[in-house]
Amino acid sequence: MLHIFRESIGRFVAIGILSLIAVTFVFFGIDFSITQLSFAARVNGETISVNDFDRRLRQEQNRIQQLLLDELTTDMQVEIRRSVVEELVMREVLRQRIVDAGFRISDAQVAEALRNDPTFQAGGRFSQDIYMSLLAQEGLTPAGYEAQQRDLLSLIEWQNGLVNSSFVTPAEFRRNIELLFERREIAYAHFVAVEFLDQVEIDDAEVAEYHALNADLFMTEEAVDIELVELDLASIAETIEITEEELRAYYDAEIERYAVSEERFVRHILIEPEGDDYVAAEAEAEAVLARLEAGEDFAALAAEVSDDVGTRNLGGELGWMALGVLEGPFEDALFAMAPGTTEGPVETEFGLHILRLEQVRASDPQPFEAIRDQIQDELASEAAYTVFYEQANDLANDAYDARDDLASVAEAFGLELETIERLTRSGNTDRFVDPTPVIALAFDETAIATQENSDLIELSDERVAIIRVSAHYLPEPRPFEDVAEEIRSILAREAAERLAAEAATAYLDALNADESGDLLAVAEALAAEHGATWNAPRWIDRNTTDAPAAVAAMIYAQPKTALEQPEILRTAAGNGDEAVALFIRAEPGYPEDIPVADRELGQQDLAQSTAAMEINAYAAAARGEANVRVPDEVLEPQF
Repeated sequence: MLHIFRESIGRFVAIGILSLIAVTFVFFGIDFSITQLSFAARVNGETISVNDFDRRLRQEQNRIQQLLLDELTTDMQVEIRRSVVEELVMREVLRQRIVDAGFRISDAQVAEALRNDPTFQAGGRFSQDIYMSLLAQEGLTPAGYEAQQRDLLSLIEWQNGLVNSSFVTPAEFRRNIELLFERREIAYAHFVAVEFLDQVEIDDAEVAEYHALNADLFMTEEAVDIELVELDLASIAETIEITEEELRAYYDAEIERYAVSEERFVRHILIEPEGDDYVAAEAEAEAVLARLEAGEDFAALAAEVSDDVGTRNLGGELGWMALGVLEGPFEDALFAMAPGTTEGPVETEFGLHILRLEQVRASDPQPFEAIRDQIQDELASEAAYTVFYEQANDLANDAYDARDDLASVAEAFGLELETIERLTRSGNTDRFVDPTPVIALAFDETAIATQENSDLIELSDERVAIIRVSAHYLPEPRPFEDVAEEIRSILAREAAERLAAEAATAYLDALNADESGDLLAVAEALAAEHGATWNAPRWIDRNTTDAPAAVAAMIYAQPKTALEQPEILRTAAGNGDEAVALFIRAEPGYPEDIPVADRELGQQDLAQSTAAMEINAYAAAARGEANVRVPDEVLEPQF
């Protein structure tokens, strides 16, 4: 049921604001097309640098080009520039507002965010080498990038403040439920085009005529032959050797990381309150404590009075527990106790606990032999990542210097020179998990014209490649005999769709002409006569799978007026099908029909959606009030 809330309300729009300042790492350079300018935009006197604009522009151009698998037109390039400028302006506007509002992010918070960013990790640990290498590829300094992260964290903190303060009234939520969970009763006749194919005959003359008039629709795909060399992390990792001395030195330097946490052996007695009667529970707990002070055995008392059925027959034994296994008052009390002492009552969500600390097992480092393989994996992984990024940079540089000779580059790096023939824009290869970045560069006009080695292509986090176009094939007409049956199928399908539409028209006319007063019975009887599949009355909701999407959309587009007779409606139902539906009645959603937990989560979702609108409205207002100047050369450069 919750998916209705989430899909109807929509995803949290404010997340889009966060994406405005995300930095995407790619293996591409910077567009210096406007570097003669001193700034790309000025916002309330603060400038956005040309370098920041160029970097973000190249990232967005590459992203869209990979999606389209085609060259960007001049109009598209202009539109992308405008979008990037607006993104950076909005980011700066919000940054200024957030600073004015007093949001501050400490150096420690920035450092923690960087340490936890998987982009900069090798073997699950932060790698300074990877960090510096990636920043260098992007033309960023550590100080500049960390300033960006500070802005991002400030924005997140500001956004969370707005989200947490947003709320929805019960009346608003009820109206929302009535709308989102409204049901409508329908019945419909479905005219499926393929079911009319047996009434269609296409002769050879029709096929030949269609081909003569539409020969340009039956062309081969544009294609290229490419050469390719690939560098992958796994192959490099196999060559990494870590000496025993290096393993020992690392263990000695990082020995605290491999210490086993202190553990405490604890028993407990749980007193569960009846309902919310904690007064009676506390009195019972105090009575148990008094019996313990009088000398009674803790294990025996646990078996007698504890409400924890899982441990009371074990004398309340919870076993050895390390710091961090539990959180809150229970753990706080346990790790403040001395061995052999009793503490309580300690209140948690489960009730009141009386604790008995039996033993403490001190933290000790694990022996080197026990974790040697783990250390070797960590060091080998980090070393492999470092070599991988170094070799990736060297590969890119050597490929650039070699111009149109990729074979010598492959030989120099000991890589296989692969060839892929007749690669098309649609990606007719299973060589890559995602061929999009390869296709984007393979069909670049410059790459085809010069047949020079490409820039470095990031196939995944652990694979990069260089390609070179060695041949280019323009589309050409396919022989008639190869496409004749394809054309026959097209013509037959078109004819079947026409027949389905004609049958739906005749059916609709017959329904409208009926005066019997029993529209549902007539609709069902006429459906079979006109070649339709009859779908008896059923209730549908906004996310129904019990009717074609086009039918559901048409039904929910109608006003919720009281219907004396079912309303007759017609729509295209997709795939050339037609549908004639009867809208019988509607009823609103009722909060009482939704489980309490789902209602609460739905209300939270609606509050988040409300917060998103507030955030976007705030951002739009701030943008409108800002004094912004963007040079014409940024928005409309001379290409």
